[in-house]
Amino acid sequence: MEHKHQKYTCPMHPEVVKDEPGKCPKCGMNLVLVENTVTSKHEPSEHHSHNHEHATKEQKPNEGSMEYTCPMHPEVSRNAPGSCPICGMDLVPKVVQKDNEHEELAYKSMLKKFWIATAFTIPILIIVMGEMIGLHLSQIASMKTWGWVQFALSTPVIFYCSADFFKRGYQSVIHWSPNMWTLISLGAGAAYLFSIVALVFPSIFPDQFKLNGTVHLYFEAATVILSLILLGQVLELKARGQTNSAIRALLNLVPPEATVIRNGQEETIPLEHVVLNDIIKIKPGEKIPVDGEVKKGRSSIDESMITGEPIAIEKNEGDPVTGGTVNGTGSFEMKALKIGADTLLAQIIDMVNKAS
Repeated sequence: MEHKHQKYTCPMHPEVVKDEPGKCPKCGMNLVLVENTVTSKHEPSEHHSHNHEHATKEQKPNEGSMEYTCPMHPEVSRNAPGSCPICGMDLVPKVVQKDNEHEELAYKSMLKKFWIATAFTIPILIIVMGEMIGLHLSQIASMKTWGWVQFALSTPVIFYCSADFFKRGYQSVIHWSPNMWTLISLGAGAAYLFSIVALVFPSIFPDQFKLNGTVHLYFEAATVILSLILLGQVLELKARGQTNSAIRALLNLVPPEATVIRNGQEETIPLEHVVLNDIIKIKPGEKIPVDGEVKKGRSSIDESMITGEPIAIEKNEGDPVTGGTVNGTGSFEMKALKIGADTLLAQIIDMVNKAS
């Protein structure tokens, strides 16, 4: 009879695969369901357990196991990246990914759009403010000609650099959830459209709208607002990337394996297989995998990555040790007292991840 085994994995440590939901033993994050399950046949054979173990090793999490949410609406949860259905903002992973390629691409794309918008906005400002700073541009060309120049310069800012903002504004309107993107879209869009109408049909406007025979245009207002919004998005993505980098650095403090002593024999096992009260052998220069206490031996431990203390701390029998810290030149045996989400490092990672 065929049976589907549901597997759960950690988004940060895909090598961790469990048969039931819970916490990742390495970082303490919630395990997520792997959509592609393994099908095996239940036969009364001694090879069943071997086949199941082999299938588990080959099982790999897919991209769909990663959950994405909206920074503004945390109740939104999706299995793939995209836009928030409420406000249109880009969805972000609920947990930090080891691969930051997506973050880098998003940051570089936004930075590129910001510089392009800035390059087109500065000439528009010079045209508008030229008379105030001593540039007599009206002697070079008519104000209407300069109006068409402003139109040509502002159009890429509107339709290329800021297209996502207008999409977010549209989404907020159709979902009856007005927000700042609604205001940005209305303000910048109205300024741009008004300027086009004033440029093409100046005669429909009363004389009170005109200065020296031409209607005042607002292309510079639209482009400056959008350029500043782009700058804000660039800074936000950079700050988020720095926070995620800090979490990745914390995750890298945890060793992937541990040397345990069972039945008098030393064996190296994956960290997720360590259980409470296991006796773990720590060799010189190794990272301590879990929280516990020294049972045999003595050494000095570098705890600077946890406490900030630059001087190594001497540890003797009965002293506590923290997972993620680095052993010095000595060798000792420790007893595992806290594993998985209960370790100090896992709790720090969880708090930083929630704060971000």
